[in-house]
Order: sequence, then structure tokens, then C-alpha cells
Amino acid sequence: MNSSALLKLMLNPDTYPFKPEKVDMLQTHISYLFITGEYVYKVKKPVNFGFIDYSTLEKRKFYCGQEIKLNSRLSPEIYLGVSEIVSDKAILSLDGKGDVIEYAVRMRRLPPDMMMDKMIFDKRLNRTIIKKIANKIAAFHLSADVNSNISKFGDIEIILKNVNENFLQTDKFIGISLTQEEYNLIKDFSYKFIDNNRAILKKRVNENKIKDCHGDLRTEHICISDKIYIFDCIEFNDRFRYGDVASEAAFLAMDLDFLGEENLSKYFADSYIEISGDTDIYKIINFYKCYRAYVRGKVESFQLNDPNIQPKEKEKSLNSARGHFKLAYRYAIG
Repeated sequence: MNSSALLKLMLNPDTYPFKPEKVDMLQTHISYLFITGEYVYKVKKPVNFGFIDYSTLEKRKFYCGQEIKLNSRLSPEIYLGVSEIVSDKAILSLDGKGDVIEYAVRMRRLPPDMMMDKMIFDKRLNRTIIKKIANKIAAFHLSADVNSNISKFGDIEIILKNVNENFLQTDKFIGISLTQEEYNLIKDFSYKFIDNNRAILKKRVNENKIKDCHGDLRTEHICISDKIYIFDCIEFNDRFRYGDVASEAAFLAMDLDFLGEENLSKYFADSYIEISGDTDIYKIINFYKCYRAYVRGKVESFQLNDPNIQPKEKEKSLNSARGHFKLAYRYAIG
């Protein structure tokens, strides 16, 4: 559908049955977010980046459904359903009668000031909250799906493929967002770790530690309100969700380190390991923190080549990329 017609419809308060006072819009490279007071509507853009393919209406419908299904594992109260954007004689409406031309994920809006990253910024995060988050994540991992297909993502060959992909996709950023020394040392550390720890990595597979996880467990995807809400998991590519629970726990620990909360990062890791009883994580968490920091550096670097991103945002992405690569380097040198 025509994007200008979509924006005109979704930015009009009269489009919605509850008639909000105003509608604000945010957008990423893959979606539009329409904030309507108590609710948020997310429309996926018709893009295809290879690892994300929303290029057809059928695919966007499917991934809207997946977003509801997968996020309901951790925050069923937030993900309310999928709305239809329809056209009847060229007149567009939301959840009306006519031909479906687009879909929108309908969500309950969470309080922005209670997001975990905001609480860190305001110095409101403490050990009590961290313990609750560790409990929720450990319980989620305990019940998360595991089968022979998911377990394959813990094989040495797949881990090597993922690591190698990182370095292939970031060599063009050497001298821009990471240094040659950082690139070489992190690469050397990663391959040596995998080679020297084949036994424990295989043990993780045999003990069913490779599961259908969240995939993007960062502070900005956690809200501490009347309860702990964890949202915005990766729905568009199973490969990015399937992995070792240790890698997922390491992701949040890394993000806490990046935001300057090293003590809370250690407390989170210790709490998660105590609750889950998974003490082998101590042997591999530094590797996975390095891997996750490098992935974040890579993703932020990708923004530098996006013509749709404004210079100020690119500068922010560059600083974030450099910070994440430096953090990965710090993990690599031990």
C-alpha cells in the first residue's frame, strides 16, 4: 500500500475507536510505531534485508502473528492481537469492512519512565529488581521450547558460523567503528575459545541448554511496572532466537556492563546461575558477553550505511558501535 496513505490514516486520532487526543509516530528501519495514549500499533514495513523478509502482505501477516505468539510467552498482558487495515472503495479504515491491505500488531503501552534503561539512567535500579528479573528469565528458560532442530544451533559448526559471520560483516568497519587491533584480538580470542572448549559446548547441547529464547534481551526491552515485563523478542528469524540460555543471560549482563552497571551485571549473572543451578555458565559467560557485545557493535555499524538515517542518529550509532567493540575487546583480553 501507499506509505503516505498509511501514515495519514494511522496518524489521525479519529481512526481509532477510543479516539486518543493525539497520535505520535516512531519508526525503525523495519516498522512504524503509532503511539495512541494507552495503546501502540506496530506496522511492519515491506522490506527485505535477507535476514528479515517482510516483503509481502502474507509474510507481514505471518510475522505479526508470530510477534503476538512469541512475546506472549513473557508478556501476554501487553500483546493484545493483530488489527486489520482495510480498504473499501479506496477508503481506508482500521478493523473495518473491506479488503485487507495491511496488518498492525496491537499492544498495550508500557510506562516509558519504568523501562530498565531509563531506571539505570535515573539511578533507580537496585538488587531487589535485578533478582526479580533473574527469576523471571530463569523461569522462562526452564519452560522454553527445546527439540532436535533447536539443539542444532548449539553445534560447534553453527557457533563457528555465527562468529565467522560477525567478522566477515565487520571488516569493512575497521578504522571506522573498531580498530584493527580490536578486530584481530577479538577474532583470535573467539576462535581459540571455541577450539579449547568444545567439550563443554557439546555438553550444553546434550543437557538441553539450547532453547527457543527471547533473542534480544536488553535493558530497553524490560519494563519494571506492576510486574516485570519483557517484550520485543525476535520474531522475524528463528536463528537469532535459538541458542544457549547462557548466551541470552550474557546478553543482559553485557548490556548492564555497557551502561556502567558492572556490579549489578555481576549480581544478575550470579542470581541467574543460583536460581537455575546452571554453574557451567561461569565457564562460558565471558565468551558470550564478548560475542553479544560484538554483535551490538556490528548492528550499530550497519546504521552508518543507511541513507534514511539522519546525521545526528548516525553519530549516535557510531559512538554506540565503538563503545560495544571496546567492551568486546575488554572481554577478550580478560
